[in-house]
Amino acid sequence: MTKYRFFVSCLFLFLVITAKGQSDDFGIWSNIEIEKKINKKWAVNGELEMRTRENSSEIARWGLKVGGDYSIIKEVKVGLAYQFLYFHDIEYWDFQPRHRFIGFLQGRKKWGNFVFSLRERFQTTTKDDSDRIKKSGKKDKYKTNPEWSWRNRIKVGYDIPMCKFTPSLSFESFFQLNNPDGNDFDGLRYTLSLAYKLNKKHTIDLSGILDKEINVKNPEDKYILSIGYSYSF
Repeated sequence: MTKYRFFVSCLFLFLVITAKGQSDDFGIWSNIEIEKKINKKWAVNGELEMRTRENSSEIARWGLKVGGDYSIIKEVKVGLAYQFLYFHDIEYWDFQPRHRFIGFLQGRKKWGNFVFSLRERFQTTTKDDSDRIKKSGKKDKYKTNPEWSWRNRIKVGYDIPMCKFTPSLSFESFFQLNNPDGNDFDGLRYTLSLAYKLNKKHTIDLSGILDKEINVKNPEDKYILSIGYSYSF
């Protein structure tokens, strides 16, 4: 219980500091995820999300994702997913549909009470810039469309004995794969999370996220409070 209280204190301290001391933007992310295990190897899932930006005064995007994964062995799985995004292009005040296709490989290993996971994710996103062009009066197209990227995430969780709370820390990098000006890392994400397992099927997750843009023009830091719910059966 002492460890749990310490972690909660650290998480909320992180949220307070980032919410008040941030210099770029603050947003809230929320999501609901449902997973159906077909058998020991196969599972399908769906997710509905909503994100805000501009200090949480504007909707950044809505998202709906469906996918499935297959366990090659107990600790390694692969998966595919499709995600529909209704994205808010703040520069032109334009909501536009986007389509994202995802493939990933994920490994997981437990040592003592620590759980380590590594996920390699490749994705391609197509963007609709038709309204963007109309509102600007010129062919203001996106530099990369579709956009290909590689995401690499390492996560460490701690399984507290006889406790429903699971703290975790993760780091994720974003690497461009088809930038005509040259590929480079363009984003880093740091996440501090606390998951609470209500029972075998229901889990609630609270996270503080620092999302940093790098190697891009006018980089922006985003400070995020994320709240999630998942149902698995």
